[in-house]
Amino acid sequence: MRQTDRPFIHALESKRFFIRIGNTDFRWGIDMLAACAVATNADAALSGAVFVFCSKSRNQLRFLFWEGNGWWCLTRKILNQKFIWPQQDGDEISREALFEQVRSLAADPGEYRRKALKACSQLS
Repeated sequence: MRQTDRPFIHALESKRFFIRIGNTDFRWGIDMLAACAVATNADAALSGAVFVFCSKSRNQLRFLFWEGNGWWCLTRKILNQKFIWPQQDGDEISREALFEQVRSLAADPGEYRRKALKACSQLS
């Protein structure tokens, strides 16, 4: 087995992202999340796009994507803060901050919150 210092989340950097607006019931299993992804955009879902869901408490994200012949479902939980997450379609400030947050998390998990807050403050 090969060991790497690079977090697995880096594998998602070049992928297309779809964000589910609002809260997702995290009692849902992978099959229900996959059904949401396929209902949103079946072609993208089955070609490796990443679908991102946020918990009601906004301290967890789930990244769902198809690879080969099955789904991956990754969960990221933060302990002392909350993710910035859009609650409705017209919430552009939160949406821009969210995309920066997800991009930063993929690029450098330790820096995502600072970059997201900076992006949000620039949009106000």
